Parts: sequence; structure tokens; C-alpha cells
Amino acid sequence: MKIATWWGESRRGLEIRKTMRIAQILDKIDSGDIALPEFQRGYVWTRDQVRGFFQSLYRSYPIGGFLTWGTKVESTQTRGVRADRDGTVNLLLDGQQRVTTLYGVTRGRPPHFFEGNPATLTGLHFNLDTETFEFYAPAKMKDNPLWLDVTSLLRNGLTRQL
Repeated sequence: MKIATWWGESRRGLEIRKTMRIAQILDKIDSGDIALPEFQRGYVWTRDQVRGFFQSLYRSYPIGGFLTWGTKVESTQTRGVRADRDGTVNLLLDGQQRVTTLYGVTRGRPPHFFEGNPATLTGLHFNLDTETFEFYAPAKMKDNPLWLDVTSLLRNGLTRQL
């Protein structure tokens, strides 16, 4: 998948900028390296915002970076760190809605720090003819090979869809 710019913690006033593949970011959420601070709001995006976000990704529009802050696990309260974790954690300060959307649609389930409506992240489809994204509508999409389930496509590849 596309590469994302990740704005990390700063050292002595210098900003550290990393470029990572989206899959790496999602893996860091799974491992607990990236967590959501307790003070962050829950997931509030609508299906229309999810659809628009994936349309932007597909058209290679800029989606912005993500900002994290590295801190010690024991000195912070998060929703995304397992209790048995030691060391440091990167708190997601900016980009939570985008990261949660990427995670939910790509992995087919919300991340462990998710608070919101999980239905917002399920059923996104892509039309091969019109090159548009829409959420599943059985009357329009059932048994229509032009509509691909985005989560299945990202998890299993194109051959399983055809």
C-alpha cells in the first residue's frame, strides 16, 4: 500500500520525520508500539468520510501526516497499550481518525483502542468501472463482479475477488 509520512517525537527541538508503509503503521498498532492517549476522543468519522478518505488515497491526494510522541509506558494512560508492555510507546496525537480508518478497513476489524461505531468501517466496496467507493448495497452490488470488497481485496489480493 502507499507510503505514509509519520511525524515522530522531537529531540532537542529537531523534528524527526519517518516515512513508513501503511502496513508498518498498522503492525505497530498491533504490537502496542503505537497507542491512543486516554485524552483523545473516540472515533467519530461517518461512512461518507471513510468513503472520501479512500477515494483520496486511490487518487493519490495528500492525506496528511501522523504525529506521535514517544514516552514511557508507565508515565502515561492510554487505550492502546497492553498492561504487560514495558519501555516506550508512541502516542498518536494527530491522525487518529485516518489511522483508525486505515486499520479498520484494511484489517477488517477496529483497532484495540477503538471507541465508536464499528459498522462505519465495514462493507466498503470499489467499482472497477466507475472507479468509485461505496458501502455495500445488496440491490446494486450482489453478484455484480464490478464491485470489489475493499477489505477482502486488501487482505487477500485481487485473485480471490475475481
